Amino acid sequence: MFHYIQGALSIKQPTQIVLDVQGVGYELSIPISTYQKLPDLNQQVKLLTHFHIREDAQQLFGFYTEAERTLFRVLTSVSGIGPKVGLAMLSSVEVSDIKMAIVGGDLTVLTAIPGIGKKTAERIVVELKEKIVVDEIDKKNRAALGSDGDEALSLGVAALTQLGYKKVDADKVIRKVIEKEGTDISVELLLKESLKNI
Repeated sequence: MFHYIQGALSIKQPTQIVLDVQGVGYELSIPISTYQKLPDLNQQVKLLTHFHIREDAQQLFGFYTEAERTLFRVLTSVSGIGPKVGLAMLSSVEVSDIKMAIVGGDLTVLTAIPGIGKKTAERIVVELKEKIVVDEIDKKNRAALGSDGDEALSLGVAALTQLGYKKVDADKVIRKVIEKEGTDISVELLLKESLKNI
């Protein structure tokens, strides 16, 4: 319903702010990751929003980046994960680290977050492992490959996913072939070797 909201920051707290938009104060719940990026009071700020409606309440959530908002929406799509827990997750762990934990099935990272027990963490991994976009994970893990490896990895993963393979599986096998054969491998050979190992 609301894509973003822009106004003067009139109240600023770690988990909640009020934006003054032409004399109307909008209260937004925010993660600490957003709070850390906010300007001083009375300064203009633009936040991406998510409007949450329940039978007993309507809440407006604010996020500094699209990555935060997207992950919040994905997390709260899991049964048992409400907005409160979604904010706690974003407040406790970096977006890219949450993604890596989910894709890698790292329950230790997830259960360290307040409100996330082992069963909930397992449910998050099972339900979201194939839904998580791993762009930020790739950026961290690909650093050692260099630009040539980055390009080969992107092309290889794109080709395998078009053939119907899961993105996570494609990423793993393409990465292994690049590490073994080198970054100057042709796309054709990269796919040929990857298909042998997938």
